[in-house]
Amino acid sequence: MHFGALDWAITVLSLLVTVGLGLRTRRLVGRIEDYLVANRGMGVYVGTASLVSTEIGIITYMYQAQFGFLAGFSAFVVGLITIAVCFFVGKTGFVMTRLREMEVMTVPEYLERRYSRSVRVLAGSMMALGGSLNLGIFPLIEARFLTITTGIPPRYVTWTMAVLLLTALLYTALGGMLSLMVTNYLQYVLLAAGTVVITSACLYRIGWTAMTRAVATSLHGRGFDPFADLGVGPAFILWQVLLWTALMTVWQSVAMRSFSARDTATGRKLFMLTSGLFLGRAVLPMAWGIAALAFFTARASPVAPLPGETPRAEMARMDESLARGFTRQLEEGRVASLLPQVERLDVLAQGELRARRPAGPVSAEQAAAAEGPARRAQSMREELGMVAMPWMVAALIPTGWLGLVMAGMLAASVSTYAGYFLGWSAVISQDVVSPLLGRELSTAGKLRLTRATIVALTAFIMVWSLVYHVPGPAFFYLQVTANLFMAPTLVTIAAGLYWRRSSSTGAGLAYVLGAAASLGYLVPAFGLDVATAGNLSWGLALLGLVAGSLVRPDRQGHERSGIHSRAARGGLGARR
Repeated sequence: MHFGALDWAITVLSLLVTVGLGLRTRRLVGRIEDYLVANRGMGVYVGTASLVSTEIGIITYMYQAQFGFLAGFSAFVVGLITIAVCFFVGKTGFVMTRLREMEVMTVPEYLERRYSRSVRVLAGSMMALGGSLNLGIFPLIEARFLTITTGIPPRYVTWTMAVLLLTALLYTALGGMLSLMVTNYLQYVLLAAGTVVITSACLYRIGWTAMTRAVATSLHGRGFDPFADLGVGPAFILWQVLLWTALMTVWQSVAMRSFSARDTATGRKLFMLTSGLFLGRAVLPMAWGIAALAFFTARASPVAPLPGETPRAEMARMDESLARGFTRQLEEGRVASLLPQVERLDVLAQGELRARRPAGPVSAEQAAAAEGPARRAQSMREELGMVAMPWMVAALIPTGWLGLVMAGMLAASVSTYAGYFLGWSAVISQDVVSPLLGRELSTAGKLRLTRATIVALTAFIMVWSLVYHVPGPAFFYLQVTANLFMAPTLVTIAAGLYWRRSSSTGAGLAYVLGAAASLGYLVPAFGLDVATAGNLSWGLALLGLVAGSLVRPDRQGHERSGIHSRAARGGLGARR
């Protein structure tokens, strides 16, 4: 379909209204508490809309759709884990209720109260690093969606990224959390409308039967059993449970909604209400990825060998052909043409590897002859998974409706940038820069520092998204960069709340060891797979916390704030 004048009018109008609403809240910001936690006056429904809008962006739709394209229905297990964890946190108040009672504005602020200022700075630095790396790939991936669906030429992708970032920067730097509360409500309505349109098109134009058939045929029997199909099985599922528990409690942009809630009861209700929406956040775009697989599989022509060609020769020819033309055809949207070629190359390479395994040792050259094409086929399939959904949307959604979809997508994207800008800039300014200055800043000074940090963060992610190549699916990269600090953060905070003997030394070791394991995936030379890196991060963080606390306990420890004793009396949530 063509992105016409009506589509542009709907898209631009929605952006102008969003920015206008956000800017009107500037005059209401007088203190840092207003800026970061909206003076702790957020209600259940506004908070739910704000949380969902911040945690759903174009990036969310893209990486979830890619995961569905690659893993089929097995990917749905992530959505089931999300709803279970979110409901558990809301029901029990695990960790987040105690932090809200202490009236902290950032997660590392608690660590200074419980442990020491050095632990707060270390935690803030790790959160700033991981959060910035996580946010750093958003613009490039989201710009690909926009260029495909609107028809903007790829050479303007950098400018598209800049417009997205500056739009969010404009009102977030001025209005903070108050701007987010006002704009997120409108953005929630728009992204819900866009989600409904795409989901309806997938079900009506493609259908569940075709989606099921495509998974069965294209994934060669995989795609239905998450314990066997995700490549990492139970280890991956264990890591997801741990990671989502951390994301729902100590991920800064999520935690800030709890900190901004009117009271602890409101915070718990917010998470319980949001749990069902987070299920849809995962499952619906994953279903779009499966629908895209079905859409292009139905339009693909089978690939056959040349007369008399051996499998090894066909593999070499296919590999060479794709090396020459894959990128160009991908930019042209020829997914239906590329998909059977990539699948054929993968089948040939895997067949070659299987044929050699029973035969005993083979030379490095022989192994590379099959392993190289297998890796390249996997990489190309990941690239196809990233762009298949937007190309399908551009083909299925008619003019007018496409403008509504784009308005919803941009609303989702801008709200995500705004929430993350605010969350990570708060950590950098309040938990790293301000403590290192060694003096208390004035209210005006804190506001200026936080706003300057937002601008600097915007500049960083513009550069990072242009120079870094993501290893593997975007889904894995985003979760490992979060895991970089999520594992040690939840371990140290939970221990501080519920274990009397946890110490500053143990907290520091937890961060160092936990982060080191996650870096094993982000740096390809280490060769760690995603589940191993993820679970190892949790194991090493816990080991460092326990060992460091037992070997070198704090003299005062929990007595500095009395946190442990209050938590013990009140149970998990320490309800008021």
